[in-house]
Amino acid sequence: MSKEKIDYSILDSVARRAHYYAMQMIHIANHREDKQLGDPKVGGHPAASASALHILGALHLVVKSGFDHVAIKPHASPVDHSYNYLLRLLLDKSLQPLTQSEMETAMHGLRKYSHDGEPVFQSYHSAYDSDHHNFLPSGTVGIPPVNAGYLALAYRYAAKHGYETPKNAHFWALIGDSEFREGSLYEAMPDFGERELGNVTWIVDYNRQSLDGQRITNKEAMHGNDDFRLQRTAEANGWEVLQIRHGSLRKALFKQANGEDFKKFLEETVEDYELQALLLISDAEKLKKALLEIDARLKTFLSKVKSADLWAALRDLGGHDFAEIIATLEKSKENTRRPTLVIAHTLKGWGLSSAAVSGNHSSLPEQEEIDSLRQAQKISANSLFARFADASAETKFLERRHKQLLGDIKEQAQIKQRNQQVLLESINKTGEIPDSFKINVKLMSYPHTQWMLGQATAKLTRIGNTPTSDGKLAKGQKALTEEELKWRVASELFVSMAPDVGTSTNLNPAMDGKVFSATDTADYEGEFEVRDRKSPNLIPSEEKSDRFLRFDISECNVMSCVGSFGKMRDILGISIIPLMTVYDFFVKRALDQFFYNLYWKSSFLLVGTPSGVTLSPEGAQHGWKSDIQIPNQITWEPYFCQELDWILADAIRRHIQNDNEGRNGVFIRGVTRGADQSELMKRLKRQVRFKGEPGGALHLSEFPLEGATDEAQVDPLGEEQIYEQLKSDVLAGAYYLIDYQGYAGYSPGDNVVNIISMGAPTAEAIQASDELLKSGIYANVIVVTSSDLAVGIQAHESDYELLKGRLGLSDKLYLTAPDELNSRAGIVTLAGRRIPLVSVHDGEAGLLDNAGSIIGVKQISLAVRKHSKCGRPTDVYSYHDIDCPAIVAAVHNVLRDTALENVEINEGLLQEIRNSNGHTRLAFEPRTEH
Repeated sequence: MSKEKIDYSILDSVARRAHYYAMQMIHIANHREDKQLGDPKVGGHPAASASALHILGALHLVVKSGFDHVAIKPHASPVDHSYNYLLRLLLDKSLQPLTQSEMETAMHGLRKYSHDGEPVFQSYHSAYDSDHHNFLPSGTVGIPPVNAGYLALAYRYAAKHGYETPKNAHFWALIGDSEFREGSLYEAMPDFGERELGNVTWIVDYNRQSLDGQRITNKEAMHGNDDFRLQRTAEANGWEVLQIRHGSLRKALFKQANGEDFKKFLEETVEDYELQALLLISDAEKLKKALLEIDARLKTFLSKVKSADLWAALRDLGGHDFAEIIATLEKSKENTRRPTLVIAHTLKGWGLSSAAVSGNHSSLPEQEEIDSLRQAQKISANSLFARFADASAETKFLERRHKQLLGDIKEQAQIKQRNQQVLLESINKTGEIPDSFKINVKLMSYPHTQWMLGQATAKLTRIGNTPTSDGKLAKGQKALTEEELKWRVASELFVSMAPDVGTSTNLNPAMDGKVFSATDTADYEGEFEVRDRKSPNLIPSEEKSDRFLRFDISECNVMSCVGSFGKMRDILGISIIPLMTVYDFFVKRALDQFFYNLYWKSSFLLVGTPSGVTLSPEGAQHGWKSDIQIPNQITWEPYFCQELDWILADAIRRHIQNDNEGRNGVFIRGVTRGADQSELMKRLKRQVRFKGEPGGALHLSEFPLEGATDEAQVDPLGEEQIYEQLKSDVLAGAYYLIDYQGYAGYSPGDNVVNIISMGAPTAEAIQASDELLKSGIYANVIVVTSSDLAVGIQAHESDYELLKGRLGLSDKLYLTAPDELNSRAGIVTLAGRRIPLVSVHDGEAGLLDNAGSIIGVKQISLAVRKHSKCGRPTDVYSYHDIDCPAIVAAVHNVLRDTALENVEINEGLLQEIRNSNGHTRLAFEPRTEH
């Protein structure tokens, strides 16, 4: 479209129609008949939408292709929807345009709840909108432009690694000038510059106003208006900068006598706030006087210019001139090695009575103004979203553009299908993704889960970079085994990244000589023979074997990057498996980006490690582990290395097979505290459920009981059988590590308690259970591998099936009573207890403290409730009361606090019992107090 001769009169006509539509959408949203007293305001952003009118018009009507991606400032979404409506690009899931009736329903449904599945529009751009194709959700300011940039990097990465991507896809972001104060944008700018993302264009809607009014910046301190500050900042970070300051009328005046004085005044002299005030002057003579007071050098120019021309020229900002915008946006695509920042000077509230008025951000046009806009479009009040006449030039133009864009959209869908077919064929060739990495930990002395992560990622890296043909193997390189070949597809899709903590999170093998970057850098360390062979080689290149993305200390950037790479599966059918490691504490620095990834339904792996106060040497500032529950997220916290093995393998399989709906954001928390891995099988083999033929009650060898069998004398099932059941339990979210059910002396309601542990303090839970058994208390230990599956969002969705069903936890009342119940004295002594809970973990209480309330029993939650200190885990755990003595004390307390529950029986029932000679069946409900 952009190469054809452009009829700007048609573009102007279409833009004015989109302007009216947007205002009408907002007006309808604020005047619905179903509004109830007390409802919150609906609002909308007419002025902010209007300032973006022509920028978005240029993109939709001329510049962008259907392969491009667009992120826009949240408040411009009504205009964006209006253009898509005009282009008939409100589509269903099969990429067919909605019917005219459905489209009009959507236009009437801005900020409306869809009761019966009818199309509506969210407040801001959303994945749920019918025009969401290649549009990034825009509700979180400052983040979508960054995701757009990393999506450009993901496209380049995919293409370099042999996957099919659309050629020449461009990545656009429209950003408000106040939004451009967001730190996320400034954090990403140098990274985009260094990575040479030349297919990224950010456009600043420079309207000089913010939510609360005019933006007043310090021109003296910043050496000019804010547009110059933005320009210098971008240029310093490797960006090309293009300014769109003036429209055609201004440029014509600049050519007149002394017109250069007027240009210099607009570009260098007048402050942004002054210009906004000048725009509010309606009287031409008063305007000239005000201009002279600011700059006396304008006297000659003003004496010759027509008052009407001057008034219009002041408003003739380049961001509303289609010719200027289109030419600039096209130019932004020319430099393929530098991202471009376009600063488009605009008027907030263009075409509205509120134009340039302070505080216009939230102001809504009155009915009279909406009617005036409608009438100017010659639209009846009976058909508020009427289209242009079928035979009009506008309709013909829009139809041509519709076919072009929809053709691209459908071609992208075909590319996605082809990529998915290639993936399926590859899996069929190598075999299904295994359920385990088969990493042997028996020879390791107290390995930890972060080490296990490194082993798994190292194996994927080795498999991905080992030729499948024996003839291509390097000297000393071993051929892949049949089992390793099953990981081949996953290993080629695997990419890791970290905010400057790759080595300290055990990603060394994935990093060593495998850093993917835009530039090939000379290996000076090798040339000068100064490389430390113990450290990874971080020289970047763009080889196919390079699958690690290196970052500086920029958690927000990496979080956006992992989200963008993870979205490639849904956009192009390329199931790239992005894994990000980060110190768990610093996940909070990127929570906005994390939430965005999950809302966007990106599929990715996030490993927060080390986590909790178990990171004890680093003390208070790095030790806090938060309860983060967000839809589409699943959190895992393995204790044993085998758990992490299964969890990671399962997450990769689900990602590749697109089988992770509602749990596509995988958050794994690890530690660097080692654990005795032999404890796992040792404890499991003692459980009755894993004994082949127990033949009665069991006892432990160290605690013999008459009439019971020593458990050591009863053979357990084979390890493979036990592991198969354990794997199912681990992936369900929790399992019994120590389970005394079926042991002699095990008396629920008397001497039984369940200890729920998660993560590193499981070692203390095991120790406490052993200690308690010495005093006759049977403390089962339930290891939680996923707090989300046990007590979080996924648990709620299944009505806590894991706790209530699989683990069999309940509020069952175990009664104790005398032998004779047919006397009043006997009945009064009837009482009962439930099996209480003690939970322990090394993070904030909210991670597990609702387990007791879910099943209806008393719970004491041992967790971190104060700032930490440095020290060994034993010292720090003691400080936080999550060590073995604290668990033992909590068990005694919870058994004591599970008070005997009074059973109230009315006099009528007592009389019935007396008269029945003890043959009446009791039926009552106890009154419980927690």
